Amino acid sequence: MACCTSRDTFVNPVLKYILFFFNFTFWLAGITLLAIGTWAHLEKERFSFDDVRSVFDFITDLSILSVIIGCLMFLLGFCGCLGALRENTCLVKVYYISLCVIFLGQVGGAVYVFLKSSEFKELFVKTLKEELIPLYTERGDKKMLVDWIQEELGCCGMSGDGYKDWNNNQYYNCSKENKSPLACAVPHSCCAKQDTFKNGVPNILCGANSLDEKSHSSTNNIYIVGCVSAVMRVVENNLPIVGGVIIGFAIPQILGIVLARTLDGQITDQLARWRRYNQQS
Repeated sequence: MACCTSRDTFVNPVLKYILFFFNFTFWLAGITLLAIGTWAHLEKERFSFDDVRSVFDFITDLSILSVIIGCLMFLLGFCGCLGALRENTCLVKVYYISLCVIFLGQVGGAVYVFLKSSEFKELFVKTLKEELIPLYTERGDKKMLVDWIQEELGCCGMSGDGYKDWNNNQYYNCSKENKSPLACAVPHSCCAKQDTFKNGVPNILCGANSLDEKSHSSTNNIYIVGCVSAVMRVVENNLPIVGGVIIGFAIPQILGIVLARTLDGQITDQLARWRRYNQQS
């Protein structure tokens, strides 16, 4: 009596289509992110490759970051979708191996940052101080990023020196040689109470004389703590939420790896069964 027929299959259709729709959603998200990133990049008022001086410029340029992440999601989603739908072991292997590499890279990066936390923090703060503060008045994307961070976190500057970091900007630094109208001031996003003119136009001089050490009341209306310290404070006060976000990123990756690896095993078993059936026939 034959143990099987050519129509028998080890491949679980429920597993197959769960993986397909899981990656179809992932694929659509990748296309959306890629489109938004491309549109945002093209809509910039000014861009040249001279603006991209380091890896940090890629990280802080949200349009480029969106394009890169979108491309990655598009490719992974494509491999997962087509691999599951066509029962293609090559594409399924590419998919779950890539996910494994990404996941292990994230875990390894987190462990490295934890073990080298002091060195990493020092390098991170130095990079922010040297890359964001001086370019604040030169690059519109850097200005928007810094203003958003300072307003949302209630901070001013990046390092432990706080608001004094703005002495590193040629327009804001408080020196006799600086003839800028912004000399000795800090950006309006540093102000705890931002003055506005008509139509909500911010008063860019609400932080005037904040860097002038001779002015005793100059810091009354501004945030004085650095943004890195503010981030650490927010993380410490919201550890359950931070943990939930981390788990929220990890679970879909682990689920994708498990589903794809299981499907790959089922497809491999099915191919072996077909070979045995054809030999018997």
